[in-house]
Amino acid sequence: ANHAAASELPAAVRSQPLALPQKRRMGVPFVPPWTPLTNWTVRGFNGWFYRTHADDRRIVDLDSFFYPLDAIDQWNRLYGRRGFIQYQAFFPVAKSRAGLAELLASVAASGTASFLAVLKSCGPADGGLLSFLEPGHTLALDIPFNPGTTPHLCRRFDEILLRHGGRLYLAKDAMTDAETFAQMYPRLGEFRRVKRWIDPQNRFSSSQARRLEIVPA
Repeated sequence: ANHAAASELPAAVRSQPLALPQKRRMGVPFVPPWTPLTNWTVRGFNGWFYRTHADDRRIVDLDSFFYPLDAIDQWNRLYGRRGFIQYQAFFPVAKSRAGLAELLASVAASGTASFLAVLKSCGPADGGLLSFLEPGHTLALDIPFNPGTTPHLCRRFDEILLRHGGRLYLAKDAMTDAETFAQMYPRLGEFRRVKRWIDPQNRFSSSQARRLEIVPA
């Protein structure tokens, strides 16, 4: 998408181009005992969504474009009492097509339904020692949590990332281990040295940082 110029807007909204329309919002009133987001329901939703979004050009308000899930209050309740995890993978540009294809094939083979998937292209990395992005593509998948299968599935995803020189998004990680994380982030040693220098008593820590051995346990 691209930002529209004021001259491109319909006459009715041209005088207040940034005003957001008032909308009736649906809601999920309670947490169901199990998630209704199964393979069949997600397949049906995807079919409906595809048919109602033809290839065309149109102008939409900022709220609808950037925050589509906000149209449903408490949408996360649809995942049931166990909730969900979001697995966000990155592949460098030279490997992204093959890596994304293998990752999606693994999702399909597992029988896991991802209700939401977000694909983005990425620009240059910044100077951060644990910077997530560089030129390539990132795919985020919402996966209903199942304690018996989800950890094993995420491990398979990690192996695909490693084969294609990719990495996962640290801010959303809940499953990977320290060895895998170190392979994905080769500047981890530099980060640890800086951390020890500015925080020798290890006052800044978290359960995730200890799990991934970013800081001493």
